[in-house]
Amino acid sequence: MMRTLYIALTFCFILSNSIVNAQSMYDTFDDVRNVTYGLNVPYPEQLGNGIDGTEWPGWHGVFVQYVQNPGANGINGSNMCASYSRNPSEIYDVILINPGELADMSDYLSGAKQITMDIYSPLPGITVQFTVQNAALAEGGYPQGRHSEYQAVTTTGAQWETLTFSLTGEPWSDPANSGWWPDANTANNDVDQLVLLFNPGVNIQEDYYFDNIAGPERVNEPCTAVNENSGVLVDADCENDQWYIEYVDGRMSIFPNPDTNLDGNVIEYARNGGAPDDVIVGNFNGNLEIGPTSTFKMDIYDPNAPSFIVFSIQDEFGLELALLEFTTTVSNEWETLSAPLSTLSGFPNVSNFAMLISPGEELAETYYLDNITVETIISTEDQEDLSQVQAFPNPANEIMIIQSDQFISKIEVYDLSGKKVQSLPSLNSKNVELSGLATGMYSVLVFTSENQVADRLLVQFIGQ
Repeated sequence: MMRTLYIALTFCFILSNSIVNAQSMYDTFDDVRNVTYGLNVPYPEQLGNGIDGTEWPGWHGVFVQYVQNPGANGINGSNMCASYSRNPSEIYDVILINPGELADMSDYLSGAKQITMDIYSPLPGITVQFTVQNAALAEGGYPQGRHSEYQAVTTTGAQWETLTFSLTGEPWSDPANSGWWPDANTANNDVDQLVLLFNPGVNIQEDYYFDNIAGPERVNEPCTAVNENSGVLVDADCENDQWYIEYVDGRMSIFPNPDTNLDGNVIEYARNGGAPDDVIVGNFNGNLEIGPTSTFKMDIYDPNAPSFIVFSIQDEFGLELALLEFTTTVSNEWETLSAPLSTLSGFPNVSNFAMLISPGEELAETYYLDNITVETIISTEDQEDLSQVQAFPNPANEIMIIQSDQFISKIEVYDLSGKKVQSLPSLNSKNVELSGLATGMYSVLVFTSENQVADRLLVQFIGQ
């Protein structure tokens, strides 16, 4: 869903001791997003908020997956990473990581391969641990479903380092201690979840940043190609490297698509019901390049439409450059919100944003977002012949014909507020049914590929 498909296989070799590091990149928190976190329980179905013994959805502290790198260096120079504020009331404060079914773990038990992760910790000497397990079996209580345990210790503080994790616990028989630990019944090819612990076994509040999680290979790698379209800001399936979040009132995480008929991951945003002006604040990875034909688009899954949404585009000082306003129209279905950005054409400092869902209301609701893009029509220098795309009759009253000598992959119709009112696949010639529309002017976008607009036609519809 949000910036399509990335190469996820990373091969690293330590020649000095012939140990091969983990083969699969799970998450760089910008250009590779291959895993989800927590129990994959939709927010409205979760029990409590992790306080006073209530059930937390897979982590105990405060976990944010979209934050700015606190101190880029030669180890980790990326723009984005994750932050985690440990819960001091938890001795074993865990983050569940869901990579999908893992391949044979034998090489990790032998030490031929190892898990790695970049970490920015507060102090040296802090233990960090991964436990590999079968998620379904682990629900039966410790130590069921646990396969093996790996640890590393930080060697520095307030700067990035790469930790390489060594095996510290594997299945073994001990009748004196009531059987197996962790769980010898969990086979090497029957695991699908990792548990990450910072400073396990103590009650302490600490703040961590982590990045570039590389773990055991998966049976199926989800991202195998690269989307070079710089206009894609967020695609939760693999990437979100064109924006990062500075502050949220609610809770934001990667989550499986709530539409069970569709595959892939999306962003789950649980709105803070105690904040009437719940806000998401962030900035883009560099300034957006806006042209006269640029359009802002965002997919949203709203459980309780209609909802009013504002998206404020700002400069680096927080000065508002454009305010985009939307209203969702369908409940429990995906729809695309769209608005033109022509007023920002050529502006050199389009860098920050703020987004509010149902502002002014104390509303506890969960929304799902994906495919946030800035779509720009190709320039006339890059087009062979715009006159090849024609619409007639214009004005139209029932049916309009779109005709082109080029193959047209799809056609989208927008009203002048930027709301998409029609979308359909197309061939070189296509009848566009307009009879359901209100009288007025409409913008018709003609695509020659999935995300590339070849032409925008302004047409008039006269209702009966």
